[in-house]
Amino acid sequence: MDRIVIYNADKSDFITMPRIKKITVGAKEESRRTMMVSGRIVKDILGYRAVIKAEWDYLPVGLAANLTLLLRTNSFVWLEYPSPTGFAEGWFEVGFPSMKVFTYRNGEAVWHDVSLEFTAKEVTADGI
Repeated sequence: MDRIVIYNADKSDFITMPRIKKITVGAKEESRRTMMVSGRIVKDILGYRAVIKAEWDYLPVGLAANLTLLLRTNSFVWLEYPSPTGFAEGWFEVGFPSMKVFTYRNGEAVWHDVSLEFTAKEVTADGI
């Protein structure tokens, strides 16, 4: 699987993104820090939240418009994505796409150098 599929909240509509140029799958630590009376700081690790950064060489203008509409109407999206274990899916929060250059590719209007960052809704023990 070399594509990301983004579904709306009730999974009735989806967008299959073009082939990924670059993807980074990682995790950020979720923890609580408390200062004891003695002055010692204690850190309690709650788990890890998956973070995915994906980049595409180009994204057709129509697909970018549909993606923006889907993201405006959904706080969280269901995501299917390639991961170190082969394939993963789950609920993610996603920001709006970063699109650098508007151009034409073979006569089709496209955005060049598009990126998205996804942050998992749930905290898990391993983050993936």
